[in-house]
Amino acid sequence: MHDSRSSYLSEDTVAAISSGLGGAIAVIRLSGANSLSILEKISGKKPEFRKITRAQLRAGGRILDDAMVVFFPKPETYTGEDLVELYVHGGSFVAAEVLKALVDSGARQALPGEFSFRAVRNGKMNLTQARAVADLISATNSGAASNALEKMSGAESRILQKVADELRQVGSLGEIGIDFADQDVDEVSLENLRKKLPPLVEELEKLSATFSRGQKIQEGVRAVFVGLPNAGKSSFFNALLGEDRSIVSEVAGTTRDIVREKLTLQGSGASVTLRLEDTAGLRDSQDQIEKMGVSRTEKAAKEADLIILLADVTGSIPALKAQWQRLSCSGEKVIGVLTKVDLADSQLKQRMLSDLKALGISTWFETSAVQGTGISEAARGIADFCGNWVFRQPGEVVLTRYEEFQAVTEAVAHLKRGLGAPQIDLFAADLRQAFYALAPLIGATLPDDILGRIFSQFCIGK
Repeated sequence: MHDSRSSYLSEDTVAAISSGLGGAIAVIRLSGANSLSILEKISGKKPEFRKITRAQLRAGGRILDDAMVVFFPKPETYTGEDLVELYVHGGSFVAAEVLKALVDSGARQALPGEFSFRAVRNGKMNLTQARAVADLISATNSGAASNALEKMSGAESRILQKVADELRQVGSLGEIGIDFADQDVDEVSLENLRKKLPPLVEELEKLSATFSRGQKIQEGVRAVFVGLPNAGKSSFFNALLGEDRSIVSEVAGTTRDIVREKLTLQGSGASVTLRLEDTAGLRDSQDQIEKMGVSRTEKAAKEADLIILLADVTGSIPALKAQWQRLSCSGEKVIGVLTKVDLADSQLKQRMLSDLKALGISTWFETSAVQGTGISEAARGIADFCGNWVFRQPGEVVLTRYEEFQAVTEAVAHLKRGLGAPQIDLFAADLRQAFYALAPLIGATLPDDILGRIFSQFCIGK
């Protein structure tokens, strides 16, 4: 067994299960100089290059599985190294036994993201593309998947690399200008060099402005359910999820804390992921625990991207209006759901909807969790309501990670400071800092420990 503390920079041959378990087939990946010899040890045969071969996998004279294996020689592989893939039966026990046999035969279990790390190290992809691989794996909607694929194609890398190349060029001229500061050389004068920065600032600010949208695309729209106690919040929450995630009871105030779940809804166009939060009912109470729950509801509503206000068709409009005014939320981020419509005739429903307009909410859906009516229409309507928040132009790249946003905004700050630099040496220093700020995105001059931290957030096996 190899030391589990092995670094990403080691030359070990590494192995990991690179697929989910529980299906018909599990994929185990092996990468490194000894991949083929390790495969021969447990299969007893040397397969032809790039040809899937049937093999009995053995360890200690015991048959582990009747599997399919394939060998890909370097450098035309994902990692740029010799690479083996084994397709074994998908039970967790079989896959774990085969992985153990590979480790016993000389491989080391891969660290999280180590295959992608090697791909970057060997020039098969850059750091931005590697992050996009992780985004694609975690994508829960069509927008997140297409954005990740756009990044994997190199679209974001090309934008950032172009800016970085121009920064290098202007920075180099700035360094030269320091030596000629006492001479009148127009090409490297501070005034002329400053003129080269606004287009770079504009390009980076355009990219950083996508971050809020990118988070909603990748991580989901934060959606909070609010309403009076017993308004049907938990029933509607469960109906959307298709399972009993929140406790449903006729006793008002059953939900005391926030219940969270993630759900992807299909709209008329693209799909949208919601980070749903079912909250305690809004009401005045002397119960300390319930008061804490209501306080958390108010805080969640203020921080949410989307508020879904639920109103019981038989409920009290004055009570709802009083509690709603306490939240002081903009109607632009609110959608209404009229619940329990099976308990009212059409006349009562219309009267309730008319009264609810006073709350300043223009969009309402009529639902009955008991009968299951209106649920799919409400789900589709919620997805469409969020559509503009997650819309992405074809070919557009949006930032999805905070570290990306932080790097770009920090680079912009240095460039803007450079625009106001009174001396050329300070100007050159600001450009160097802007370039260093972009290093986590372009992969330049990054210390090994930072690279390790980046890839340690990836999946094992990728």
